[in-house]
Amino acid sequence: MGRKRITKKKLKEDAFVSATFEAGHFIQENLTRLVMGVVGVLVLIAMVWMYFNYRREQVNEAELALFKAQGLYLNGQFALAASDFERVAEEYSGTAAGDKALFFAGDAHYNAGDLNQALTRFEECREKLAGDNPLMLNAVIGQAAVYEQMEDLDKAAAHYGEALKMAVYDYQKIEVMDALSRVLAMEGKNEEALEMMDRIIEDYPDNPRTGSIVERKAELLARFYAATEKK
Repeated sequence: MGRKRITKKKLKEDAFVSATFEAGHFIQENLTRLVMGVVGVLVLIAMVWMYFNYRREQVNEAELALFKAQGLYLNGQFALAASDFERVAEEYSGTAAGDKALFFAGDAHYNAGDLNQALTRFEECREKLAGDNPLMLNAVIGQAAVYEQMEDLDKAAAHYGEALKMAVYDYQKIEVMDALSRVLAMEGKNEEALEMMDRIIEDYPDNPRTGSIVERKAELLARFYAATEKK
């Protein structure tokens, strides 16, 4: 009697049975690892969710604390505001609100007349912030303003010059150039101060601040010529 021929259908059925058996055997041998793998993924998802939920709550708390400190600042209670800003900067370090608080701590100390503390906070702000953070420019201007109040005019001019290189927008450039021209004039560097004023007048003729700079230039020229005639 001849050998019975195996059909293609039979081959497919045998292959399916074999694959099913192997799969079942694999699951039996690796069931624990598979279960633990699924559990591990679920735990990881839960941890990620908890982390982002925690960060969201932390950001909300930081923004609220910053808002309260800003209320003191706007009411002119600069010393109290500086203390609150420092607490926010410390407790919520690494958040956007924490970065803002560190800068505003320096600004509040400056307005309270505590120049040494203001300078320290502005320096810390520069150390902690990324180079593309908009507050970086403000921190440099803050340092320049502190040195100007301390009458350390060389350092003030140097920091205003640094800030001018960092400035992007026209209003920033005008503000810094105006301050730099003022410090140069205080140093007796009248020609440099006049050059800086001329840059503003030529580059930004339609800016609202330009009119007052034209007036200051006229006053500086009058003093400059008066001093020259005396000699």
